[in-house]
Amino acid sequence: MKKIDCEFHYYLPEMMDLLAKQISVPRYDPATKILEMRQNVPANFSGITNAYPIIDELTDFGERRVALLDRHGIDTAVMAASPLSEELPEKESVYFAKKSNDAVAELIRKYPGRFLGAALLPTQYVDEAVKELERCKKELGFSYWHTHSNYLHSHLYEEKYLPLLAKAEELGCAFYLHPQASDDADMRDFGYVYSSPGLGFGLDTMKTALRIILNGTFDRFPKLRMILGHLGEYFPFILDRVDNRFMWIKEPEIKAEHEVSYYFRNKNILVTTSGNMSKLAFECTRKAIGIDSIIFGSDYPYENLSDMMKYMDSLDLSPEDQEKVFHLNAEKYLL
Repeated sequence: MKKIDCEFHYYLPEMMDLLAKQISVPRYDPATKILEMRQNVPANFSGITNAYPIIDELTDFGERRVALLDRHGIDTAVMAASPLSEELPEKESVYFAKKSNDAVAELIRKYPGRFLGAALLPTQYVDEAVKELERCKKELGFSYWHTHSNYLHSHLYEEKYLPLLAKAEELGCAFYLHPQASDDADMRDFGYVYSSPGLGFGLDTMKTALRIILNGTFDRFPKLRMILGHLGEYFPFILDRVDNRFMWIKEPEIKAEHEVSYYFRNKNILVTTSGNMSKLAFECTRKAIGIDSIIFGSDYPYENLSDMMKYMDSLDLSPEDQEKVFHLNAEKYLL
């Protein structure tokens, strides 16, 4: 069966070199392999996932990735940049977006059919981001745009980003809203796992995604698509309640013309399996939004790829539904 992994992470090695020279956050210590994304929130990447440290996996652009795909029966993986370059000053953010996209494009050329690209943009610098998105789609042939739930003190739901979202719709380019560590003090004060992968990632992405929906973004741009990882963050579990509360209590800040679940049914919002290996969560997601909206993503190397593939094999899916999750839904809506 054809398999496409729609969340295969990387860092440009040159980006890590820059972070290693930083005095203030974000900064990286190559000796300890600790990446400090937020003040006093160090992510210890010295742990092992497959056979070598996460940072080494993230910065690999060669045979190791191809061998990994072969070993797990994955035909194609979409290369998606990990966070931080969107938070750099304009000159560096523009430079690393172009440099990263060019590196992915070279990987695609080197291994035909094995990789696809998700555009990395200097998102906060909207004029530059629009130009780079157009280059990625028209010249590099990338599939969609990979961005994050916050850019430290800025978020995609702000009005300044409307021209970028308009360009994404014009190009038929979905955007993948991936988590980033929150800078909220109540999150940071309890350490990395609490503020990030253990809880904070899902909360921050939910907040940004819901604001995007409630701002009326998908009414303004009805052909635009947003992708959420981790089986939709927490949306499938609380979707009915969100609909009920926002329909019951009318507020002037809410610009959306429909209930929140409409945008899931209308395929403005799709979800991937990335980073959530719970059968209960999968069943909740399938029942809440339907199998036609679920796409395979591994979250490699933040998740062990072998464990993810075993999890996917353990799901009670018909051959037809397997085809949808592993490649048909992605081909129809994203690629």
